[in-house]
Amino acid sequence: MAENNKNLTSAKSADKKPNFFVRFGKKIAKLCKDTVGELKKVVWTSRSEVWKSFELVIATVVAISVIIAIVDYTSSLIINTLASLIG
Repeated sequence: MAENNKNLTSAKSADKKPNFFVRFGKKIAKLCKDTVGELKKVVWTSRSEVWKSFELVIATVVAISVIIAIVDYTSSLIINTLASLIG
């Protein structure tokens, strides 16, 4: 009978899952390992390619800003002209 109690006790402890912090720590470790593995697969762009992309973005921003400024100025002129005619 004593042996059965020992077997039940050891079976209960074997079925018991680890506490939250142990499980969480294992998940974090797996995440870090997977992240490092994925970062090794990344193909990084060259400095010159990044610079060309940066120049393209700046040129696009400037061009769109100029277009918006022209549209704003002309619409302001039209509205002011109509306002002076009406009132």
